[in-house]
Amino acid sequence: MKATQPQSAFDAGVLREALQEASIPTLLPILVQLTGDERWISEEFRVGRPVGFVDDPTGGLAEEKQREVRAAAGEAIQRWSAGAAVQLPNPDDGLLARLMSAAMGQRVSEAYSPMIAEQIGLRPFTPDPVQHEDRLDVAVIGAGVSGIVMARALKAAGIAYTVYEKNDEVGGTWWENRYPGARVDVPSSLYSFSFATKPWSEHFSRRDEIADYMIATADELGIRDSIRFGHDVTAAHWDDAAQRWRLTVVADGKTREVTAGAVITAVGLHNRPKYPDIAGLDTFAGEVVHSAAWPEGLDLTGRRVGVIGAGASAMQVVAATVEATEHLAIFQRSPHWIVPNDIYFQPVSDKLNWLLANVPLYWEWNRFRLYWIYTEGMFPALVVDPEWDRSKNSVNGYSEAIRRFYTGYLEQKLPGRPDLIARTTPDFPPFGRRILLDNGWFDALVRSDVDLVTEPIDRVEESGIVTADGVRTELDIIVLCTGFQQQRYLYPLEVVGRGGRSLRDEWHDDDARAYLGLTTPGYPNLFYLFGPNTNPPGGSYINLAEAQARYVVELLAAMVADGITAVDCREDVFADYNRRLDEANAKMVFAQEGVDSYYRNSTGRVVTNSPWTVLQYWTMTRHPNLDDYHVSTAGRQRVSASAVAE
Repeated sequence: MKATQPQSAFDAGVLREALQEASIPTLLPILVQLTGDERWISEEFRVGRPVGFVDDPTGGLAEEKQREVRAAAGEAIQRWSAGAAVQLPNPDDGLLARLMSAAMGQRVSEAYSPMIAEQIGLRPFTPDPVQHEDRLDVAVIGAGVSGIVMARALKAAGIAYTVYEKNDEVGGTWWENRYPGARVDVPSSLYSFSFATKPWSEHFSRRDEIADYMIATADELGIRDSIRFGHDVTAAHWDDAAQRWRLTVVADGKTREVTAGAVITAVGLHNRPKYPDIAGLDTFAGEVVHSAAWPEGLDLTGRRVGVIGAGASAMQVVAATVEATEHLAIFQRSPHWIVPNDIYFQPVSDKLNWLLANVPLYWEWNRFRLYWIYTEGMFPALVVDPEWDRSKNSVNGYSEAIRRFYTGYLEQKLPGRPDLIARTTPDFPPFGRRILLDNGWFDALVRSDVDLVTEPIDRVEESGIVTADGVRTELDIIVLCTGFQQQRYLYPLEVVGRGGRSLRDEWHDDDARAYLGLTTPGYPNLFYLFGPNTNPPGGSYINLAEAQARYVVELLAAMVADGITAVDCREDVFADYNRRLDEANAKMVFAQEGVDSYYRNSTGRVVTNSPWTVLQYWTMTRHPNLDDYHVSTAGRQRVSASAVAE
């Protein structure tokens, strides 16, 4: 439990006031664990199932039942604060499944219990310290979310490691992206490490707070001394004779070589900006900026601004700057499904943060509910029913209900504007692309000083943008909200494996494949975090990052224990996994004909997204199996990963 026993009993008034804001579905499993009384998860207190991303904190219970739950919770929490023990601190899998089901108003399989117990801290994963840790040293490339998670696991296991980070601070994409309005589109309490809590100021935190959280977490974990900032790894070559990787690192304008027994890439999916190929873009007389490379001090006040793109970053830039600009022109290639969220801009109240920090198990069950609502609860809408009538612009019954809900919201936000409704209604099913939260987007579109341009861009000229219909839009600034090189995994890193084979060539630049998204045959001791086909179709990637780090650190520990110098994924294991992955992805909404997104490469294959539920992936990566690898035990040459040669 994240809440520790207080020094004295809570003030009854403070507790009572805080409980007025508490979520009833969150309190029910807490009551069972505090008291041992399963009445609180009986049919008498059955809550309603959340609809989409919209949560009802009352659970749909009658006011009388709500008062009963709050009163009982107050008494149980007060007893705990006075020293009473939690009656069921670590429920078995069966009871945990019943608690989860009660919290969500729907059946949650017992199969989820081990994963959820780990993620909410009831049974957290802690690596066993290895013996003879000097047998292996690891280089981690990147100090973003994945790099922090991996460094923590390596440190806990006692495995020597060095993190190479091209930026001057940790945080990855949250350190680099500084455009106006940048914030997370997953609730802050879910978009966070399971091992590092924080009293968030907003339900969907802005970039600065997330970046500060990453920095604070790195400090608290004590991993900063192992990070080499300003070190850009540009190439990695496997030395079969030495059974080591040789890394080319650029720092302070100098190129150096370092070696490591194993390499873990943690460069992320949203890493290198993607610039569009538009005729004449270099002739524009004004400023051209990419949202992922926002210049410090850029002021859009009173300027005529053209935003190319209509995805997540474009929505945030537009909403954050529309009041200041003279005129905004949004150049949209195609629309996204946009959903309501009443708390997108709302601060987290002092009462809620008090509950999260002080009430036993409140943080845990709040995190679980957010996880289910934003991840597993939506997964059924992504799976194609082969008998479903696709002309409805949906893929199954649940998908159709969601489509109608989202369409109704769109029409409600754009009354009397059939022109905008037509141009903002997607022609693909929900979840074909990542769902976006309405941050004021529709409100901006109806303004007189905002134009939504859906004609294709023909060219850029010195004074503005010309579309295919010949219309010229005069501009002072062009903002490129055109995303990242998501399909080009590890770009521009050069990786050379056994026998001089090139990973970039084998992946045909944009067709990356890996076993479990983690490793590829012919490249021993090389592991990818956020690798091919590990992007969750919803929710927070951090859940998967922690699962991947567990797998890798356990595999490295096994190498140390067994005197193994190299592990290389077997071709048959790799091929079988990717066959099953492609077959599963073909049944997902984002792989259907007519659905175009960054999830797919130039041939149409889905290269970023996982077709598995988080539970399925967590189960596959729960423990490594050395039988999946060719192993080597000879030819080891011990050299420090941090040894630097000019």
